Amino acid sequence: MKRWLPLALWALLLAGCEPPAVNSGDSAQLVRTVEVRQGRLQHRLSFHGVLEPVTRARLAFQSPGVLATRPAAMGQFVRQGELLATLDNPELGPSQRAAAARLQEALTQRDQAARDLARLRSLVLSGAVGEEQVEQKAAELESLQASVAQAEADLAGSRQRLADATLLAPFDGVVSMTLAEPGEFVPAGQPVLALGGLDRLEVRVLLPASLVGALKGGDALDLRVPQLDQRTMPALVTEVSAIGEKETGLFPVTVELAVTADFPMVRPGMQAEVLVDYADVAGLLVPLSAIVDPVGGNPQVFLAEQDRVRQVPVRVLAVANDQVALAVAEGRIVAGDRVVIAGHRSLSDGQAIRVAQ
Repeated sequence: MKRWLPLALWALLLAGCEPPAVNSGDSAQLVRTVEVRQGRLQHRLSFHGVLEPVTRARLAFQSPGVLATRPAAMGQFVRQGELLATLDNPELGPSQRAAAARLQEALTQRDQAARDLARLRSLVLSGAVGEEQVEQKAAELESLQASVAQAEADLAGSRQRLADATLLAPFDGVVSMTLAEPGEFVPAGQPVLALGGLDRLEVRVLLPASLVGALKGGDALDLRVPQLDQRTMPALVTEVSAIGEKETGLFPVTVELAVTADFPMVRPGMQAEVLVDYADVAGLLVPLSAIVDPVGGNPQVFLAEQDRVRQVPVRVLAVANDQVALAVAEGRIVAGDRVVIAGHRSLSDGQAIRVAQ
């Protein structure tokens, strides 16, 4: 990400960091020089936040009741399907048993009606009964079949309500919060505990507008967790807010980290640093002290050529860590040339110099 430092700002930096001129007392100006390098100028800024699980849930019962057990404690790691809490609702057990009894009775009545209908149909052939009796029994069987279907639905609902009185972990994770204790009455829908996954973590940081404009979802950034070590971990931008916070004017950016075997100890709640490139520019690299006349808007350097200097106009691409990335006309300066970094305050183009050893 390219970043241009305003000329006025790096002019102030230059004024404060340029070494004093070195005078020898003769006509040749004594100067110090440095070699021009070809490379990349990189500078990173760090923004701090707290790691949170991407997958998280606040778990609640669908039925009201008294919390009977909560074997899961805060900070405990649990596997998917593991028991987290149970509800004591004295109405649920009897309700299920009653629904099961009603279903059994409906099944018995339906089966008996089916046998009766079969017997009547066999008697019709002999003329012992009429078609009207057969039709009545068939209608009765149809009604009983509907009763069986209703009883089955009632029992399924009762079983579901009983299952709803048990909380199971929906995914592997850690219990991040407990919100009710055994013996407390818990209304339906009120969270009992919170669970967070450990495989994917995210951190929310606040960035200035000057940096956030160059970011978008899917961009790769580096992330560091100071509590572990100084190694960087690959992360991805998942959300960039288009609206800054009213109080600070900073823009929320969410960055996601996939926890892998390379970084198994990363956990929710740890402090994290998101590293954003402030400058990443390729060019000719020289110290900030080599730049002349930044205030006038015509930055230049003095190129040392044997015993004289040549003044060369340059274009500043970026400034970071007291280094400057330059662009110049082709052939004017190349990597390996030497430029003056001290003693150039009174230099002029073509002036004789002596290079301090």
